[in-house]
Amino acid sequence: MKTIFETFKKSIYNPVFYQNAATTPLSDIVRYYIKFSLLLSVAMTVYLGVALVPQGIRFVKEHAPELVKSYFPAELTINIEKGIASVNVKEPYIILGKNGSQAVLKEQGLESMLVIDTKNEFNKNKFDEYKTFALLTKTEIVTRSNNGQITIQDLRAAPDASINQEWLLSWVEKTKDSLGTIVFVGIIGTFIAMLFGYLKYFIVLLLFALIPRLIAYLKKMPLSYGGAYRISLYAIVPALALKTLINILGVFFIPAYFTLLVFMLIVAINMKESEEPTLFETK
Repeated sequence: MKTIFETFKKSIYNPVFYQNAATTPLSDIVRYYIKFSLLLSVAMTVYLGVALVPQGIRFVKEHAPELVKSYFPAELTINIEKGIASVNVKEPYIILGKNGSQAVLKEQGLESMLVIDTKNEFNKNKFDEYKTFALLTKTEIVTRSNNGQITIQDLRAAPDASINQEWLLSWVEKTKDSLGTIVFVGIIGTFIAMLFGYLKYFIVLLLFALIPRLIAYLKKMPLSYGGAYRISLYAIVPALALKTLINILGVFFIPAYFTLLVFMLIVAINMKESEEPTLFETK
């Protein structure tokens, strides 16, 4: 572990370290990168677990039943059979938002959470006329995003079901009984997703490696593409570590190019001129 952090410290700023990196065995760098990716994945998983799991458990136990009762009328039953929806109420049937959700809808120029109209085919003009977040037709569920984009999902992919308030409440109870398993699977799934998110840079760096290669060319330093890729594997780690730290501090809306900018900065400050003619040796 000590070696990993010593290498990480050098990868932030140590021109001599980067001079040697170009000829370091690729297998050594890959092992270092994987180990550090595991550490970052564990850190993000622990953070998300601490931040979200208690809230999720509290929501399921305390708020989910009330939300079902508030937003799904007791008299309503939606039947889906072979991809065709039908209801037991007069249509169009409108479900309004409650409390805070109604205020959010008004901000978006909408009037309802859901309109059920299984008698007519989807029509965009009609959808706009309803001013609703979601519309259930005979064969589709149509939703509108915050920016007005419309998404249409075909019900033919949905399993046959009879959905009513009692059915939804039973699922809430089943979820309560399985919270331990759900949390465990969720944590494992989060860790795997985080790890793959870091490991994907093995591929991304095939492109990013052109940056140190270009810098070496402009400075007339002998550096092969293989050496540039080795340098890139080291230089990307501080960028990913900084992005992870910012996420842990609660900032998730980081520009997509943030990692690239930090990576470029690390490469630029470590690829310095030297009197040695073999600053970056080609292997």
